[in-house]
Amino acid sequence: MTPILDMTAGSRMMWWDKDNPLATFVDKRSETFELKDSSSSGGVRTVSIKPDIVADWTVRLPFDDNSFYLVIFDPPHLIDAGPNSWLRKNMVS
Repeated sequence: MTPILDMTAGSRMMWWDKDNPLATFVDKRSETFELKDSSSSGGVRTVSIKPDIVADWTVRLPFDDNSFYLVIFDPPHLIDAGPNSWLRKNMVS
């Protein structure tokens, strides 16, 4: 078992090392999709959500209590995302 649990990993945007071996990445979905993004090369951004474990923290995580030294909880928290922003599309796709 790793010492870190990222229980809302999404596309791992907050991670410098998106494959950090010290972390277990959890999300409720596993998918890859493309979004129009004028700031990206070619005008397209590829978003990959590939958790180690597919699970929904709002229901139940498949771990015993005290399984991790550190738990990261960074749920979507946008207040003002425009209807065409890639981050909003990432959240609601």
